[in-house]
Amino acid sequence: MSRDGRRLSAKLFLLKEMVVRDIRSRYAGSGLGLAWVFVNPILWMLLYTAVFSVILRVPVERGFASFPEFLMAGLLPWMAIQEGISRSASALPDNAVMVKKAVFPIETLVASVVVAALVNQLFAFLVFGAYVLWVGHLSPWILLAVPALAVQALLTYGIGCLAATVTVFVRDAGHAIGILLSVVFFATPIVYPASMVPARFRPILEANPVAHLVAWYRDAFTLHVWPEPASVLYLLLFSSLAALLGSALFARARPHFADLI
Repeated sequence: MSRDGRRLSAKLFLLKEMVVRDIRSRYAGSGLGLAWVFVNPILWMLLYTAVFSVILRVPVERGFASFPEFLMAGLLPWMAIQEGISRSASALPDNAVMVKKAVFPIETLVASVVVAALVNQLFAFLVFGAYVLWVGHLSPWILLAVPALAVQALLTYGIGCLAATVTVFVRDAGHAIGILLSVVFFATPIVYPASMVPARFRPILEANPVAHLVAWYRDAFTLHVWPEPASVLYLLLFSSLAALLGSALFARARPHFADLI
């Protein structure tokens, strides 16, 4: 194996170990342990369904058997994106000792929290898949979620690198990122159908990459149709550009991290 091959293998091994450590430490000492990865999505489904479907009576788009089915296809990927970005913002200050080590690949700190969030999403998808099976919508179309997950990883990693870099230079950025994530959540048709968005706000909806990602997951899990090619192309280009720019900015700012943390 070449030197580059050995270096890549070492980074992948380190990434795997950090993800496993992250997941184990998150639930260490709790009574249910890793069972929380299944309990959490159920609790969130019950809460959001009670608020938005029972109390606020938000309508469900045609093709969905129930509000929980409509909700979870968008909520689960959003929770992974939100966790990946928000934890990336604090990844460097939280691991200052590792950042100050010249030989440590600090980009792994961002990658590990993004991958850990995706792993949690996969576990939650098992719960969602069981529900989709129960309502009679489970089919091989769910395989369309696999490329969607890969694009989601690109998007989250790129924005996560940007968030991590900015937070080192501007400490208040962490608070601003939390607010921006809340804005994106309510600007994305996750708890309401896209048909409720007024016409004057449609351009904002079309520019929102998370909205395209949510639509892709809903096409895969429930509607069983191919996602719109233009939507997929936009999401792919946006996510690739985010990953390239985010990682480039992170690499350029890297020499300054140890001095500023």
